Amino acid sequence: MEHLSITFPERLREELDREAKRERTKRSTLIQKAVKVYLALKRRRAMAALLREGYEEIAAESRKITDEFTDLDRESLKYVD
Repeated sequence: MEHLSITFPERLREELDREAKRERTKRSTLIQKAVKVYLALKRRRAMAALLREGYEEIAAESRKITDEFTDLDRESLKYVD
């Protein structure tokens, strides 16, 4: 495991200390958990953006196909009595 030196604003460090004490854990353990959650959230948001983009493309293609069939239906109705 690597050691890092990081700087926190005093209030944030105090809050970190309180939370670490409340959870009966070390500050470094709490920071590791927080970073893991943060990175997982970033990955999740990136995946959600990719999925949203894919769904939008599929929806656009579906609308295009629907429009084409609507035009064909209108054309075919010309030949129905």
